[in-house]
Amino acid sequence: MQEESGKVITTNISFRNTDATDALKQYASDKIKGVLKKLVHQDTDVTIVLSVEKTRHIAEASFRADGADFKASKESDDLYTSIDGLVDNISSQLRKHKEKIQNK
Repeated sequence: MQEESGKVITTNISFRNTDATDALKQYASDKIKGVLKKLVHQDTDVTIVLSVEKTRHIAEASFRADGADFKASKESDDLYTSIDGLVDNISSQLRKHKEKIQNK
């Protein structure tokens, strides 16, 4: 399968107060790249921070795409659930941004 238009999505993942596991890195990277490849039209660098504070598992992401800055955060009792929620949040932000551009 050919990569559409050669977009490069670079992920920088950091961990706070938790162990950096390859499984979590891969999961977060794959999920974020998947949504961005569908909705972003240029090369993008994404910073992802996964942190644990007592029982709060927080996933945060920030990036610049299509002329706007995006930040999203999701908190739950499991990092995988937080990552899934983060991806949903990013997806809805990008869709709203796209609609706003199309309406201008």
